[in-house]
Amino acid sequence: MALSRSPGGLAVALAFACVGALAIVGAAPAVAKPAPTRCDATVGSLDAARSRVQSSAPGKVVCLKAGTYGKLSLRGAGKGAPVILRPATAGKATIDGAELSGSGVTLESFQISDEVEIEEGASRISIVHDHIYGGYFGIDACNSDTAPCSDVAIVGNKLTGPYGEDAIRANRYHDANGDGVGLLIEGNEITGVDENGNHSDCLQTVWTGDHLVFRKNYLHDNHCQGFFVKDQNDLCGGGNSGVCGPVEGIRLEDNLFLRNDAPCANTDCGPSLTVHIFGPTKGIRIKQNTIWTPRDDLPMALREGPFGAVTIERNVIYRGWTDWRGGFPNWTEREDVVCKWEGYPRLSPSSKRTCNPGFRNPKTDDYRLKKGVAGIDWSPAEVRYGPR
Repeated sequence: MALSRSPGGLAVALAFACVGALAIVGAAPAVAKPAPTRCDATVGSLDAARSRVQSSAPGKVVCLKAGTYGKLSLRGAGKGAPVILRPATAGKATIDGAELSGSGVTLESFQISDEVEIEEGASRISIVHDHIYGGYFGIDACNSDTAPCSDVAIVGNKLTGPYGEDAIRANRYHDANGDGVGLLIEGNEITGVDENGNHSDCLQTVWTGDHLVFRKNYLHDNHCQGFFVKDQNDLCGGGNSGVCGPVEGIRLEDNLFLRNDAPCANTDCGPSLTVHIFGPTKGIRIKQNTIWTPRDDLPMALREGPFGAVTIERNVIYRGWTDWRGGFPNWTEREDVVCKWEGYPRLSPSSKRTCNPGFRNPKTDDYRLKKGVAGIDWSPAEVRYGPR
């Protein structure tokens, strides 16, 4: 996706319940929580897994025997609690990617060596505590200009690059059940994503959607746009009803973004902004994140509004930067800790400027503050990523 360059030279180039340790607030597509050893049926092939999942009652757990398998094609057909497909022993089955469609299915605790695709029109699909380490995309969710996916959850996974492009691409998403979450991306570790000339991002979402929640994720040692929203109006005027217009309800909460300056896989790729949100949007809430790579060209940026209501509170941010000059008429900012702040409305009296916030133990990536309420309230050592 082509990116502009700013005048300053910036390259603008569960199941949820499975997460256990994660605080789920306003949780969306509910997925049954199996006991770690529970299997309602155990199968030894992908064909048998496909058949059993489609014929199982809501909430059942289908287990796949240990081994290495090809690409999985799975269609959920149920209402009620999704059917779960998992290895008989967590992490002991490897699949060569997956295509997930239909409604009401969870893919959990696999080793996955190629791309996971969530097909257009799918609903209540969850990818939970998997390790995904290959593919052009790690997860490609709803790459469609026709039908969105709805009530999708990507929770507790370990995504290890490099990928051909993005770790997670999520183009169209929708909150169909009205609980305030159309796409939940929570508690994932994303690392090793390096720009290679294809605009390799950690999360990229284009076109339009509603109720995107990106929460408690751990992004480190990448060269990526960590959280990237753009191109809402690219398909306007082409007869693609519902594919253009503002993204509604963006929530960026309690995430840790570290060391987004890893060596680039392309010798002339330029910097990648750590948080990069283009308008138009309706409602952005950026709360209690720690966004800390001490370089000026990797800021938290809002560009090309309008943005609607914007709330920024209790974050620790190395640099906040914007070149949007259209104003922020519905702006709330409070209790942030910021090293550099450029282009936005003036920081509130409750916020603090410092380039030495006082982190607990950066050597172990414990970036909680020693004092104060801003930034993340957890340490990566407390969280389990991937199969469990």
